[in-house]
Amino acid sequence: MNRIVYTILLLTFSIGGVCQFVMVPIQKEFSASKYYNARTQDITPILFLSGMIFQASVMDMQIPRFGSTGQSVWVNEGMGINPPSLNVATFDGLDSLGKPYNVNDILAKGYADKLISTPIRMDLVDPAQQASIAMTFFYEFKGNGEAPDPGDKLSLSFKNSMNVWDEIWSIENDGTLSSEQFVAVTIPITDSKYFFDNFQFRVQNFARLSGPYDTWQVDYIYINNGKSQTSPVFPLFPDRAITTPLTGLFTDYRSMPVTHFFSNTIDNLSQPSISITNLRQDQVAGNGQPVSYSSEAIITMVKGTDTPVVLTTPLDINVNIGSELTFNQNRVVTLQTIPDPLTFDATADSIHIKLTVGFDTGDDKIKTPTEGDYDFDVFNPITFKNNDSLSATYLLSNFYAYDDGKAEYGAGLNQPGAQLAYEFTMRTDASDTLVAVDIYFPRFGDESSQIIQFKILKDLTNNVSDILVQGNIPIQRNTQNKFWRIPLVEPIGVKDKFYIGWEQTSSAIIAVGLDKNTDSGDRIYSNINGSWVQNTLLNGSLMIRPIFGKGNGGTISNVMEQPVVSVYPNPGEGVFYTSMVAHDVKLFDVTGRIVPIETEQVNDGTRISIRNPTPGLYLLRTLHNNYWKSTKVVIR
Repeated sequence: MNRIVYTILLLTFSIGGVCQFVMVPIQKEFSASKYYNARTQDITPILFLSGMIFQASVMDMQIPRFGSTGQSVWVNEGMGINPPSLNVATFDGLDSLGKPYNVNDILAKGYADKLISTPIRMDLVDPAQQASIAMTFFYEFKGNGEAPDPGDKLSLSFKNSMNVWDEIWSIENDGTLSSEQFVAVTIPITDSKYFFDNFQFRVQNFARLSGPYDTWQVDYIYINNGKSQTSPVFPLFPDRAITTPLTGLFTDYRSMPVTHFFSNTIDNLSQPSISITNLRQDQVAGNGQPVSYSSEAIITMVKGTDTPVVLTTPLDINVNIGSELTFNQNRVVTLQTIPDPLTFDATADSIHIKLTVGFDTGDDKIKTPTEGDYDFDVFNPITFKNNDSLSATYLLSNFYAYDDGKAEYGAGLNQPGAQLAYEFTMRTDASDTLVAVDIYFPRFGDESSQIIQFKILKDLTNNVSDILVQGNIPIQRNTQNKFWRIPLVEPIGVKDKFYIGWEQTSSAIIAVGLDKNTDSGDRIYSNINGSWVQNTLLNGSLMIRPIFGKGNGGTISNVMEQPVVSVYPNPGEGVFYTSMVAHDVKLFDVTGRIVPIETEQVNDGTRISIRNPTPGLYLLRTLHNNYWKSTKVVIR
């Protein structure tokens, strides 16, 4: 079964003959922040007073929106391209728990995700206004997801007064759809059979039921109330909305080591940017909307067991973004003021920075004959201001990270001998010590055991002298963006630049988490024929993070010193001793399998006897006073 899955993925996601990178849709887990299934017990019909709007970025509107459907869509920041507002609802082949709807037949197709509204009191609409009632929404084919196959579709249905669902609209992949554009659709609701006290609408997709495939993105569902501003049918949304997350604060990085940051605070800070658009269709040049923004930072500094120090710092106040914002214009706004590093504690173990930006868009300004465009009679109680503010968190700690901690996809190589390398440029002139590497290997359908030849390189010259670390390790796949830590047997010193990656030992896809909200694609390299090639096709950031700490005389990067423990005789014939008592001992062979041993405390150390010693290289891990020590041992 896995072979068939791989064939489908390769045909769909292969990104180029040079780099041979493959993207894979990954398993997503249910969580309140990512999935919206609205399992509410309150399904009382809502009064049809002013219309209804669904914005995937807003889950706490004033009136109930979606009923108990038993199924779910994925609300996320990264799957839509150029959305009308930040966050979209993604329809695919995974249920509300992030599991395939059909686990037995990978080719099975059927209706998958459903988004069903709570009942709406359409019977309360004034008969004189019923001819002007319409529903508007935006959809996008594929986006950053997997392209729907021919025959796959997204559809909209209305429930009529006979409690029967009528399919009103649908769209299929006919080969002409754009994967980078949201399309607005307006559907009149004028038939008398829909003006009753229990009207509902349903959006659903017909797709492959075996995983996160055949994706459609939906945003901004709205039903008007028939009043005059909604004529013509397409409503003039008085909404200026944020469309992208904030970019990085530390040059190319979202996180970086504290000590590296303070080596040059001026060069290590950058001005984040954010994008905003105007959804009001009639605001063209000369009639656009003036917009300003304000920002603040909440800085939390943690040091040992001390009480964290929290500072709240206003940054920009009512800064005009420049010229007027016109319809459908996607304006990039760069923040003028950023947190002052002089307010940071350079001795802190970690510094968390929460940056919040709020736009003054006039979205809530009541319409009068001379100003404002929020028509209270038409839009109340909808709050368009919900799309006007956003926060992002940045971290100074003991590691580098290009990614924001959330993977939308996986990416990797798929042929024996292929090599991947991810470049990290240190933001300090001093050397430091690597003690571990964190990697997120997501689950995507292949649960087979795989081994990679893990590498840390000083340069990409293929010289043996450039290999800092090399060894075969079994990979550990996780979900929910959980990183797997690879401790280095011996800490290594690095300076200026280094590369983390591996060489494939099989034709399996070794996928690492890919964050689509940030882009460090130019730092990714591949080698399939003896020459390293810089990536130019894969956009995003791999979820790989180098961890710094104290090594053998190396620089401290906020990691407590570990005790010095020696293992002898090494090489040996199957019996080893530690210079300190080991509270736990594990021995692994080069494939990562546990080797049976016996231990005994002797004097101030521990004797470790291998039951069936076989000549070769092994990794010995011993626990001493809450610290794990990793040592390579050789059996002769």
